[in-house]
Amino acid sequence: MENHRITIRIPQYDLHSIDLFISAGDFSSRSEVIRRAVNEFVKAYADQVIEKVDKARKMQDLEFAVETMEPYVQK
Repeated sequence: MENHRITIRIPQYDLHSIDLFISAGDFSSRSEVIRRAVNEFVKAYADQVIEKVDKARKMQDLEFAVETMEPYVQK
């Protein structure tokens, strides 16, 4: 997989926390910390998007069912 270089700006306190993680030996570089954070965010957000899509499909199915039954319902 090809990696791309980007530039980001983050608050000093976040950068300090990242450097502490590296000092503790949990990560070898700032890039590794950022890659992990982005990867975890993307997975979590993807789950949220999938959940929204599933709900939208269920709503469409319900709307279709109501439309299908409408001729049989007395008004």
